[in-house]
Amino acid sequence: MPFYPYTTYGQSSTATFLGDVASMKKTHFQIALGDNFYFTGVTDVYDERFESSFEDVYTADALQTPWYIMAGNHDHFGNVAAQIAYSNHSQRWVFPASYYTVSYRFGKRNTTVDFIIIDTIVLCGNTRDVVNGDLIDLALAESIDNPNNPSDPEAARVQWRWIEEQLSKSRANYLFVAGHYPVYSVSSHGPSDCLLERLQPLLRKYRVSAYLSGHDHTLQHLVEYYIPENVSKKNEATRKIPLHYIVSGMGSRADNSLKHLGSVPPGSLLFKYSNSIYSIFYSIFHFQVFRFSD
Repeated sequence: MPFYPYTTYGQSSTATFLGDVASMKKTHFQIALGDNFYFTGVTDVYDERFESSFEDVYTADALQTPWYIMAGNHDHFGNVAAQIAYSNHSQRWVFPASYYTVSYRFGKRNTTVDFIIIDTIVLCGNTRDVVNGDLIDLALAESIDNPNNPSDPEAARVQWRWIEEQLSKSRANYLFVAGHYPVYSVSSHGPSDCLLERLQPLLRKYRVSAYLSGHDHTLQHLVEYYIPENVSKKNEATRKIPLHYIVSGMGSRADNSLKHLGSVPPGSLLFKYSNSIYSIFYSIFHFQVFRFSD
């Protein structure tokens, strides 16, 4: 919330529940899926929003672990460089660059996991042509429903190359990509054409386990089955593999929209929830999608 007290009841309640789940499951970290500060990001590294909307909200002992941060479209309306620089002012805010990779090992079997964190606004463009603006600038700017035109094409090309390099060299047991815009969503914003055209083929080519996203204010779990490259025709029916899509944008408010229910592959939607701010990504992720082996 861009005015005092700079948080919402929904965010505070979610933070409490998140702390309970993190304590119960002994989680190692959190991934924030963008739109960290509504509505126009932060102004500089000393912006009071870092304290009032983050440090003073997620106070549970179990949440004093790393938070891996990415920028959402609302963050790009403000100063993303300041959010990156804030990594030097916080022990748990981890935002080393606009895109980066995080690797972990879990359990007795030493299960390896790679998370490739990307900036989908640099890749696809923003929902309004506003940078370092305020609420008035945001209100006056024309809305772009499905961005597919990056403001800096060269920066987008560099990141696309980096993404494929990271995917191609990963040897992890589980490989995840996380970005703010969804590939698929049944809610208000719907699927992202930019990511369907450029990212989805890479997710399939390198057999990514799941793509994690935010943007739409709902919880969704979708899965599509596809035939990987180099599979013979006679083996197609038995060689289809799953690619999971998680949408988690209910950190502070919820949206009941099913506007794009017909825009995702038939039968792909396994779960959608938007009736309560108490349910959060971390519990659905643990119980319904993947459980790393001990």
